[in-house]
Amino acid sequence: MRDIEAEAEKIVEEAKKRAEEILREAKRRAAEILEDKSYLVELTAERKKLEESIEREARRIVEEAEKTARKLRENISRKISDYAKHLASIIAGIEVE
Repeated sequence: MRDIEAEAEKIVEEAKKRAEEILREAKRRAAEILEDKSYLVELTAERKKLEESIEREARRIVEEAEKTARKLRENISRKISDYAKHLASIIAGIEVE
């Protein structure tokens, strides 16, 4: 159970790190674009669109990782419950539902 919870946390952390990397890259790319002052107005609008798009993607990645982690936790709970019922039936010699 701890291993699966650790794996779920690892997935979430990796997703967060990836999202942070994406945001850093977007800001770096935006800064490069903004160095050309002649296109500043157009590039500022493009940068904003790019950052918004990347932020949406980062949120989607994190949400997906959290969803995966939640499913892992639910599966673990279900498996623990099933295992506990099985052990109880073995020990008590009766069928536990």
